[in-house]
Amino acid sequence: MNALEKKIAFSFGAITLVFLSMTVFSLLQINQLTESSRHIQHVLDPSIKANLKVVQALNTSIISIQRWILTKEKKYTLQWQITWSVINKNYAQLKNHSKRWEREEHLDLLNEIALDLIQLKHLQQTIVTKTHTQSADATIQMLRQDLAPLEQQVVEKFRQISEPQHWEMQRTFLKEEEQERTLKDTTMMFLLLSLLGGVSLSILLARAVFTPLNQTIQLADTIARGNYDLDRTFSSGDAKLDTALRTMTNQLYEKERNNLEYQAKLELFNKQLVASNDELSQFSYRTSHDLKAPLITIRGLATAICEDIDDGDYQDVRKNASNIAGHVKKLENLVTDILNLAKAELELSNKEKINISELLGEIEARLQAVYIGNDVEIQAEVDCSVELTAPKARILQVLENLISNAIKYSDKDKPNRYVRITTMKKPHKTILTIEDNGIGIPKEYADKVFGMFQRFHPNIAYGSGLGMYIIKKHIEKMDGVIQFSSSASGTKFIIELPT
Repeated sequence: MNALEKKIAFSFGAITLVFLSMTVFSLLQINQLTESSRHIQHVLDPSIKANLKVVQALNTSIISIQRWILTKEKKYTLQWQITWSVINKNYAQLKNHSKRWEREEHLDLLNEIALDLIQLKHLQQTIVTKTHTQSADATIQMLRQDLAPLEQQVVEKFRQISEPQHWEMQRTFLKEEEQERTLKDTTMMFLLLSLLGGVSLSILLARAVFTPLNQTIQLADTIARGNYDLDRTFSSGDAKLDTALRTMTNQLYEKERNNLEYQAKLELFNKQLVASNDELSQFSYRTSHDLKAPLITIRGLATAICEDIDDGDYQDVRKNASNIAGHVKKLENLVTDILNLAKAELELSNKEKINISELLGEIEARLQAVYIGNDVEIQAEVDCSVELTAPKARILQVLENLISNAIKYSDKDKPNRYVRITTMKKPHKTILTIEDNGIGIPKEYADKVFGMFQRFHPNIAYGSGLGMYIIKKHIEKMDGVIQFSSSASGTKFIIELPT
């Protein structure tokens, strides 16, 4: 082995040693980070959550008893019983997590809490029972003087457990950040050493093989200028080298062509991604607004109910409670539509043959149960032989939403209100038409029909404004097209789906 070979071997060995050292150090650091994360995931975080759930359930039990005393409605005693089931369940979870706690004082507090919970439940049961024989003022007084202080004592003990655990978790997070910084700095140092070793090794290799590679570099420069036709324009004088170069240039030419095709597809994907990001931004803003507004209203109404209860004004309590129920229903509808949108974005592979006539029968039966007493006639003029091969869930939701909208926005002043569904079979596609004689869609909203959070008739029916957007998503996922036309005489949707 000559001197140059020894230098190359030594350089390879040094670089390998650096990489091995870096790997071992990184594994040790990662193991420490993993241990910290595991401690948070399996001990601290579940303990804090279970603690919080018990405290929340305790507050709920007090509220249930207060409502039972004031209203004598049985549902509040049932709510109280359910709340205690939640308390017992989460206390059991907390007890199970406590097996891995490190502080003895927390274990002692948890054992004290067990006795307090038994006493608290017994006292609450006593108040619930005495409500039948004593006046509301007497039981309320008992609740304030005996039950509330005991409940506050239990909550305080839970706080004495959860706060140190919370701070311990924060300290663990800070420790993890410090370890991550150390790992990053050390990794950068190793990379720098590796870079220096690589540069040294490159210099040695260049000196060893520069001359033999000089001609190859000139050939590569010719190829780099785009000259792939070496059969006619180039010969190196070495048959084997020429054969290798011809094979290489053919492969490069093929890869360049593939890269151009891939680049075109990538540009299309980028445009789609920009559009999706814009939709996501709009969706996040509008969803947060539509979720926040009812919650603020509900909070205000709940405060008003508490004040009305204190004033004994139960008529306003009922009114505000009814308003709360309405806003909760709006939130429920919004969440349902968001879930439907998420389903629309999924890639469903379970395609099946769908008989449109049978599917419309299912939809009509379901809508009759929802729109009880409506006099909108569902006219299905469907060829029984027409079948689609598609995910049934998508077709079902598209047709049900469109028919439901036709019923919801029917024109009360028109006789013989209807929604008509027809089908037409064409080569390689099926056309579905959903037509009604309802109030129609205002002309100024024509370009917004399939947008997110679009409501055209809020005075007639309240919705999330996602229905038509979800319909379009379903149809796009099936490689279909949807169009519509609308006027004062009604609205028509035309759907084209590949067969």
